[in-house]
Amino acid sequence: MAVIAAVGVSIIYVPQPIQTLAAQELGVPLEQSSSATVAVQAGYAIGVVFLVSLGDRLIPRVQVSVQLAATAAAILIAALARDFALFTAMMFVAGAAATIGQILVSAALRLAPPAVRARTAAVLVGSLLIGLFGVRTLLGLFADALGWRTVLVGAAVLVLACIPLTVGFAPRSRPPGSAGYLAILASIPRIVAGSGTLRLLTVTHALAFSAFISVWSMVTLYGVTELGLTVAQTAAIGLAGLVGGAATVASARVQPRIGTRLALPLSLAALVLGAGGIALFSHSVAVVLAGLFMVSFGMSSSQVSSQANALASVDPAESGRANTVFMATTFIASSGATALAVVVMRSWDYAGVGVLSLALGAASLAVALVASRR
Repeated sequence: MAVIAAVGVSIIYVPQPIQTLAAQELGVPLEQSSSATVAVQAGYAIGVVFLVSLGDRLIPRVQVSVQLAATAAAILIAALARDFALFTAMMFVAGAAATIGQILVSAALRLAPPAVRARTAAVLVGSLLIGLFGVRTLLGLFADALGWRTVLVGAAVLVLACIPLTVGFAPRSRPPGSAGYLAILASIPRIVAGSGTLRLLTVTHALAFSAFISVWSMVTLYGVTELGLTVAQTAAIGLAGLVGGAATVASARVQPRIGTRLALPLSLAALVLGAGGIALFSHSVAVVLAGLFMVSFGMSSSQVSSQANALASVDPAESGRANTVFMATTFIASSGATALAVVVMRSWDYAGVGVLSLALGAASLAVALVASRR
């Protein structure tokens, strides 16, 4: 399930390492090349609202298989696109269909006994980060040599390869409860109103993920324009995020021992420290790499505590809808943060983006401290 979820979530990073190559071939100015990156995140947010909530009704094995097929189809159409508008639109569709990771996270946390819930979350959340940066790095490394269209086809093949895994390993039991789809959507406001824990931890993670995505969404432009690197060389920066994901998985047994009250603010403090390093020393590649690692590890390790406890604060039959609230808020906020990072990058370069990430991370830490009192 972790492998399937990792491949699924990696789709939201597919446009980033190839955005400059696609824009150049399709005749779009470089400063407008981030529109596909914003679109895929917005699509993911829409998919979380309208598809992840179905996880409270549909069999995960069936739902995930169908969405994997739809994701691969959208990526293949994007690979054949002859104008940037179609490319961007298909990235939006791919992002919406690629929400399989959140369906599997909800199913896993619903099935996991309380004693291992945090460890389960750490493995799944860490795998999401590994998927994000593993695919991102591979696409960037091969895009120069093979072309951006070829690597998109490769991404589609990778998604299709997950369908047999889904058939073999995704949960095949129907979730508890039998509410209709419209009733499920209509009940979301009641679930939000009924859990202060869900509300606080959702805001905490939305701010943390926005801090994370703001610095990472501008990495390709930073490497190409400020450091003078090729797309392939810039892709190697993604290894910092990959290590952050591996560190999150490695901390799976440690987090339950520390406890949420301590683990959450410590994780966010690491994020803030990393963002501060990027803001102050964007001219130093070594400091930026260390900062990106800390931002990545801080965000994903904080998600272990925030997501597991947010979903545990509602009835198990409503965990899919709780995760809809949690992740839709996160990706709506992050798409806005990405759009803002584009503006900041134009005016203040990557150091300004680091300041933006620092502000968002500090706000997340402040909300987490309020949540810890609960």
